[in-house]
Amino acid sequence: MIGQMVRYYKVPWRTSNTLGGAKTFDAQAGYESATTLMAVMMAGANYIWHSAGWNEAGMHCSMAKFVVDAEQCAMACRMAEGIKWDDFDEALSAVRDIGPGGHYLGHPHTQENFQKAFFMPDLFDNNSIEQWASEGSVEINERALKQVKSLLDAYEEPKLDAGIDDALLDYIARREREIPAMDALNQDD
Repeated sequence: MIGQMVRYYKVPWRTSNTLGGAKTFDAQAGYESATTLMAVMMAGANYIWHSAGWNEAGMHCSMAKFVVDAEQCAMACRMAEGIKWDDFDEALSAVRDIGPGGHYLGHPHTQENFQKAFFMPDLFDNNSIEQWASEGSVEINERALKQVKSLLDAYEEPKLDAGIDDALLDYIARREREIPAMDALNQDD
């Protein structure tokens, strides 16, 4: 309904998603994230906030769920781009080149485009169960935590110009002196 209203009034729509009641990163959390993400994507949201890691309606964050939700958001973003028609004539000529009964896997158009035509998630496992088992039967939570560790290990604190940092720290200190203490707020008659 909100999506319909914002289109009617021609205003942008900022919303949230991947919120739910799950307490851990489990099937419930995944289902809730997927359904709320799809709902806002299909309703036409322009700006989606609070999109990763939230459990128990935002009361706490799961790092593993955060990276999986981020991957789901990337998939949704790709889906929202829609079908790309920029090379339609080339694709159609591939149909003529191959003809009835042929296959497209070896055609130059397929070779040049198949990797960007689909979104292939990094964390989701699309292999056969035999391959998954032979590789250690690693479930999504473990794969996600490994990704989190990798991201944290690779993190480099952004550099901030010393003058800007000093000015910001000075501003914070000044505002702390000017703003009344929390206990003093709302105490005046």
